[in-house]
Amino acid sequence: MIADGFIRDSFNAMIGALECAAERAGLITRHAPVTRAAARRFMSRLRQLETLLRRLLVLMAAELDLGVKPLIPAEAGISSSQTAPSETTRTDPERARSTSTRTHFPLLRILRPYTAEDATRLSALPRRPHRPVDETLLVHRYCTLLTHLRHPERLARRMARHLARLRAAGEIRPICQPQPGLHRLSAELGALAACLPAMIAAALSDWYDTG
Repeated sequence: MIADGFIRDSFNAMIGALECAAERAGLITRHAPVTRAAARRFMSRLRQLETLLRRLLVLMAAELDLGVKPLIPAEAGISSSQTAPSETTRTDPERARSTSTRTHFPLLRILRPYTAEDATRLSALPRRPHRPVDETLLVHRYCTLLTHLRHPERLARRMARHLARLRAAGEIRPICQPQPGLHRLSAELGALAACLPAMIAAALSDWYDTG
């Protein structure tokens, strides 16, 4: 699965882009505190790479055949008719680890519409003085993503179970929308991101097959 040339090359390119982004933000050299602007740029690139990871996991999961029971939804640039929390209630040796050392990665984010009430509530909040950038959070997100890019097989199995539950529950086939901001990626990653929606549609083309 991960040995496949296209998948492996994609992960290698993403690892290179992540390490480059971390170096530019100052997370690797650590010669000076990370600025707020650098932190924002790094988080923007991190979210792009996380979306690419989730989409590649769908391709990997489509090759797996896991028998599972129904239901649990959420995000990934992949949408179904419902949303629900990512898998966190599992009984395995990993639950013994402390939450501070666990590299949990949500397969799908839960999205809620932004309402007028939200805008009113946020505008009413008092302005707070700028605080230093929390480098610990940035480093944790960086290390978590880097770990999963190097060893995505377990996440692929989680994604396969998630998709199997949706399909068994009679959910509509997940749809992968075009990813925005591709001009900010390298030519290699931009081409990959542009191809993934069609590749995922092809991988899930048998979603409604009953035989």
